[in-house]
Amino acid sequence: MKVKTGAIIAAFCLMATGCSAGEKTEVDQSASGKESEVVDKEIVDKKESGPSSEESEMDISNQMGEAATTPEELAQFPPGQLTKEFSVDRETSMWIGKKVHEDIQEDFLNEMESILESTNDPEDLYAVFLHVLGGAQYHEVVQPLIDYAPDFKEPILPEPYEMTTEGAPAAIPEKAIILLDASSSMLLQADGKLKMDTAKRAVKGFAATIGSESDMSLYVYGHAGTQNKSDKSLSCSTIDEMYPLGEYKEKEFDNAVDSVTASGWTPLAGAIKQARLDHEQTGEDLTLYIVSDGAETCDGNPVEEARAFAELSKDRHVNVIGFQVDQTAESQLKEVAEAGNGTYLSANSLEEMTEGIAKLWLPSDLDLVGLMYFQADAWPKTMARDKVGKLASLANDQIRVESDRFEGAAYLLERKKMIEPSTKEELLAIAERHREQYKQLVEELKEEKYTLIQDELDRIDKKIDEYRERMMKLKKEQGK
Repeated sequence: MKVKTGAIIAAFCLMATGCSAGEKTEVDQSASGKESEVVDKEIVDKKESGPSSEESEMDISNQMGEAATTPEELAQFPPGQLTKEFSVDRETSMWIGKKVHEDIQEDFLNEMESILESTNDPEDLYAVFLHVLGGAQYHEVVQPLIDYAPDFKEPILPEPYEMTTEGAPAAIPEKAIILLDASSSMLLQADGKLKMDTAKRAVKGFAATIGSESDMSLYVYGHAGTQNKSDKSLSCSTIDEMYPLGEYKEKEFDNAVDSVTASGWTPLAGAIKQARLDHEQTGEDLTLYIVSDGAETCDGNPVEEARAFAELSKDRHVNVIGFQVDQTAESQLKEVAEAGNGTYLSANSLEEMTEGIAKLWLPSDLDLVGLMYFQADAWPKTMARDKVGKLASLANDQIRVESDRFEGAAYLLERKKMIEPSTKEELLAIAERHREQYKQLVEELKEEKYTLIQDELDRIDKKIDEYRERMMKLKKEQGK
């Protein structure tokens, strides 16, 4: 919807911008920039926190007269000048009626009085509605739906011959401790995803596979502070056991993994030492599994700490997966695994990481019935669709609240005899078209995410089907 600009530029100048004669006009939109973080001397681009612009010589037809035509445009649409302080709860409430809220009603009427001195064209007036009464939280409620991607557990499918690899443990340990690197370098991307997210998926899949036989524990390091020198002491001294060693409980373990945020330095030596001290009296065989993408940065000696851990018992091992590591880090991590009587494996993708876990830690006789259960479990799909549905519902609530406010504004202007009934009806028609257009954008985006969920589940199912078929053929060939 295009609007005429010449007649109302001066009126807009008298409105929220407060400019005087002779000054250039500006749209006072909310401003926020991209946030970036230096990570191991590399820049990690983070998604924009919200809409931003500084426009001079205001072009109403481009800036305020058109509704968004894509979800991305909708997410970046600037909030209204009088509504920009409204919270998400207020902008998505089911209790908000078709009205201009009392808090801003007087200011709205004063501004419309100025505008109506220059024009009473419905499209011009609707452009004003967008500018002063537009939804305040489109970025907060639409962007999460745009960003959503399914995050299902990746099945770990070990090959039957891999447990004969020299140096690998002979069986699943009675007790397993995972050390998860959450240093700032894990914020870098690999295959279009944060390395931290890939590591989390692999760790959750591994725990689900061996948790039926092993007690599990999760330690995290590098998650405190930042990589600034001023935070080094805090980051290097903070090692937390997020899931205490004990029976594996899927929900609690996954919640512990999901709560981890990468941010700081890399106290690998300190993490190994803390695990040793906490479980020094543990008598059963105990294996430490380290998932890391870098070398020690806290001045410790992880090689010596790995040796001290393994020397407590012949049944203790330190296994390491180096995820997209450079040559220096890989050299150190290999030494850590060797000193810990364990195995090192390099991985550059999620597939290699899960394959690496299988090579290092899983038995040769996988329960195929368990894999069938993995496929048949409808809960992950239900939860994923439910999350998408809730995100879409929240976006639709903002659309409804904004549209109802526009309708209330039209009725208010008619009631105050500032516009004719025919003008009110045209404003209501524009608002309804606008509302249906936005609802269609959200519906299409929701269906796109549903398709993405199903595609990911189909990929996993296909991977399991092909694996099961191959394993059954092998067993048949071997007379098992």
